[in-house]
Amino acid sequence: MSKICKKRANYRRHRGFLKGRYGIILLIFLFFALITGYFFLYTDFFAIREIVVHGNDYIEEKEIIKLSHIDLGMNIFMLNKSNVEDKIRRHSFVKEASVSLELPDRIILTIQERDLSCIIPFEDGIFIYIDEEGVVLEKSQVLKSYNYPLITGLEDVSFLVGKTIDITPSWLKNALLSIVILLEKNQLSQHISEIHVLEDYSIQLYTKSGSVIIVGDDAILEKKINFVKTFVSQELPNSIVDISHGGDPVSKPRNN
Repeated sequence: MSKICKKRANYRRHRGFLKGRYGIILLIFLFFALITGYFFLYTDFFAIREIVVHGNDYIEEKEIIKLSHIDLGMNIFMLNKSNVEDKIRRHSFVKEASVSLELPDRIILTIQERDLSCIIPFEDGIFIYIDEEGVVLEKSQVLKSYNYPLITGLEDVSFLVGKTIDITPSWLKNALLSIVILLEKNQLSQHISEIHVLEDYSIQLYTKSGSVIIVGDDAILEKKINFVKTFVSQELPNSIVDISHGGDPVSKPRNN
């Protein structure tokens, strides 16, 4: 046999040996992969035993867990985090939701709730509760709180719970939400009982001590917000102050 033939034969034997060795290694790897997969997915070691909810003040913990559709005993690796977060966000009071895993058996649901900012009396004695973004949190036939301003005088309103309220004209909605945000930012919401819209769409604020602040629109209120803060903190009851013209405030007693 020539040297070339011997080299070829040796090469074929060597390659066959390597193939056999690699085949055995591959089979061992697949075996352990199957064992590991079975351990992670089909044993009780990673079964969910605890679900913890963080960030909820208004919504009850059991309601959040129910929305998540997570059951105790299910495998923690079978959980689709994005689907669970989407399901929780469907609640009108939930602004954001996140899911985290604490191996081997604990789930953490963290939510950010929407904050109630104002209330709109609607037809048939219904009250619409909305946040500063105009999202309708709930509707009720009961006025549950007097700590938030009522928005009155609106004529064209439509809504769905969990969606942004529709107010016509749309610029009026934006102006009202801007006023709500201004009041909250300056710690004035608790002093205002009513945000009233007149027929010409000008806006008045009614304080809880019985005074009226004629603001006109949100742009003027923003410019005069420091005056409003001073007026609310020092005001005499039953007075009317007009800042809608943009000049120096004009004040007079309120007779009714």
